[in-house]
Amino acid sequence: MKLNPEKIQAYCPEPVAVCLYDSIDSTNNEAKRRVDHGICLYATTHQTAGRGRRGHSFYSPKDTGLYMTLSLPLSESAANVQKITCAAAVAVCEAVSSLSGIDPQIKWVNDIYVNGKKAAGILTELVSDSDNRPRAVIIGIGMNLCTERFPEEFAASAGNLGDIEINALCGTVTAKLIDCYAHLDDNSILEKYKERSFCIGRTIRYTQNEIIHIATAIDIDDGGGLIVEENGTLTTLNSGEISIMIG
Repeated sequence: MKLNPEKIQAYCPEPVAVCLYDSIDSTNNEAKRRVDHGICLYATTHQTAGRGRRGHSFYSPKDTGLYMTLSLPLSESAANVQKITCAAAVAVCEAVSSLSGIDPQIKWVNDIYVNGKKAAGILTELVSDSDNRPRAVIIGIGMNLCTERFPEEFAASAGNLGDIEINALCGTVTAKLIDCYAHLDDNSILEKYKERSFCIGRTIRYTQNEIIHIATAIDIDDGGGLIVEENGTLTTLNSGEISIMIG
């Protein structure tokens, strides 16, 4: 499992600065440290301090997964981080499907599921300059490829994408991310997101204002929010985490 810049670039329709690491704390952290102009990819097969949403860590053992971050120049359409995350989820799913027989699903808002288990996660962040002006968006993606052993606290819910050639995956995800980012206002992206939803039509659990709610996921709105119904009342979730109720 060896990353190669030329092989990755071959899948991209336009030049991308590719920075590869044998090991690094976090590709998102590196992207924040450097904030290069233009399009820049940071990728590794080992993170010592992988990051997930809401302060969670992302388990990133050596040589069993792909951990990458794409840094993109800020555009007017990039204010909605949640919508970018939805587009990134579609890009990852389409890349995986094109390179394997796997058909991943998306658990709102940022988790990629295979056979009912989380196989990848996405962390989207805006990066500001010294004057606190947003200047770039970074999209971090952690993908379990052949990871089989996980920490006990989430071993039952974690899975993997299987044996996908790592440079093809990295390059294809990058190309599809660039394309989706350029077409954030295209409604077809959210339609594709909905088609792969692991949530719509299912009973979910979430916490809001320290109150636990049990509701049914109904739809995704135009901004990437999750519309849920509880006792006849519709609510749109724009942040937070949900759990799928089994049984």
